Amino acid sequence: MRQPWYPVQERYGLIFAYMGPPEKKPVLPRYDCLEMLEPGELIEADDSSIGSGGGTIVPCNWLQHYENVPDAFHVPILHGAFSGVQFVAQMGIVPKVKWEYSPTGVKTISARVLEDGRVHYRVTEAALPTLRVVPNPRVERYVGVESLGWTLPIDDTHFRIYVAGKVRTKGELGAKRSRMNGKLWADLTPEEHQQFPGDWEAQVGQGPITLHSDEHLATSDQGVVMLRRLLQRQLDTVAAGGDPVGVSFDPAAPPVAFEAGNYILDRSDEKAVELLSA
Repeated sequence: MRQPWYPVQERYGLIFAYMGPPEKKPVLPRYDCLEMLEPGELIEADDSSIGSGGGTIVPCNWLQHYENVPDAFHVPILHGAFSGVQFVAQMGIVPKVKWEYSPTGVKTISARVLEDGRVHYRVTEAALPTLRVVPNPRVERYVGVESLGWTLPIDDTHFRIYVAGKVRTKGELGAKRSRMNGKLWADLTPEEHQQFPGDWEAQVGQGPITLHSDEHLATSDQGVVMLRRLLQRQLDTVAAGGDPVGVSFDPAAPPVAFEAGNYILDRSDEKAVELLSA
């Protein structure tokens, strides 16, 4: 008698299982943002779905959350104006935005002009197949991304998020959860959930699986469309026997690097000029 099993590896405080064909098993990647620690920093893992805007098991299709990553305009609208300031006031500034394909997914590049004339230059990435590379929305400092979130589909209508990030004290990751009306999501009354909606209400409120045929996409949804097209190309590649983006079979490959982060630029900086004048 033999009990079937899947090979597992531990990394960043999380356990990863490979569930595909043995001959196609890739190398479990490392990520430079979690490899390079400053003195006093440590890696903390969290399984409570930080980034969901609510509970641990989210009762809707995972793409309703994942497509939110390249939706740059939901931040000032939902998190800045619609429900009041949920992060910091500067995130409520409507940014200039552009989207680009990266080697592993879709980058969202935004620029916000601050009161002192400097530019908050922010890069967010959706890295396939399920990685959310989102810099700290509280903008506590201007650095590269400090945590990664793995959006894990459970079935067609449920998912959860696992996060690993750099901290100085345990519990720091959970302390960064957004607050609506000064409260954590779980502490809101039903009336407050209605009056101060966040990501959970916006995404779960679409139903278990939203129908794309009911959508009315605009130019601000360019990143969402790019991500959908990229995902479809990967499905076609795998169906044809190929390897999707982000897969490596080289154990000596360097850690995966992301551009994602919060940065501060002078308004005359070439990157800022290019984006603001577009």
